[in-house]
Amino acid sequence: MPRITESTGDIFAAPQNGVLIHACNCRGVWGSGVALEFKKRYPQAFEVYHEECNTPSSEFHQKSLLGTALLIPPQDEDLTTTADEGHWIACLFTSVDYGKKVSSELVILESTKKAMADLQKKMKFWKAKGQEFGDLWAVRINSGKFGVPWDRTKRILEQCGVDVKVVSPVAEGVESADRGKQDGTVRSKAEKTTTVVGEPSLLDTTNEAAVIEKAPEGTAKTSKKRKQRKEPSNEPQSQEATSEDRVKSPKRRKDKKKDSDKNELRSREKGKRKSFKSSP
Repeated sequence: MPRITESTGDIFAAPQNGVLIHACNCRGVWGSGVALEFKKRYPQAFEVYHEECNTPSSEFHQKSLLGTALLIPPQDEDLTTTADEGHWIACLFTSVDYGKKVSSELVILESTKKAMADLQKKMKFWKAKGQEFGDLWAVRINSGKFGVPWDRTKRILEQCGVDVKVVSPVAEGVESADRGKQDGTVRSKAEKTTTVVGEPSLLDTTNEAAVIEKAPEGTAKTSKKRKQRKEPSNEPQSQEATSEDRVKSPKRRKDKKKDSDKNELRSREKGKRKSFKSSP
């Protein structure tokens, strides 16, 4: 049964005659990521790949490469020593373009399956000529600049019926571990935030947690004072005012009676004085 084994290390340290597999675009460009490393280490192999994409240099030809594989033998110019047998470079054309114009995930996965089948045919052709190959080595193809999750490409490779040794750089493994730690830290912070706030709705919990964490102490005290100032202006104030009016109303009535009595006395005295003056 074919196996996909994974480890960390350097794919370029594979034994001689090994087949190094990586995903390529159909425009003849190895400009970034692991493709750029292939270009630096195997400049003559890059020239073979570039010529394959641009002979002829037409849109129709380049799109016709999608879903195929280019198997490049070790180039003499790329060998470091005379005893070096070099590596075979297997280019899987899984996307027409690169960068922002990269093909969709569905197209990349379908092209990967077709390109692996085409690679096996070309390896059989060379074996019929007496060529011996080492193991198949690959990076996590399509997961870099093409942006396809590795587990989806891995399932495609498992269906191809070949053994592939997948090598990830050590830095990539450390990065994924750090990302996992960060995710765990974020989750723990989220749990603490939920515990502090209580049990309101999920949307309110997030907003209130942010306010509680970011608001300075002075702001919190000010808001409490404002609340305390507003409280006396509510119903209790109106109730106290009405009860006070009730207490003061009898006095006002007595004062009014006294004023009316005084006015009557004054009017009577005036009437007596007038009657006294008019009498003979």
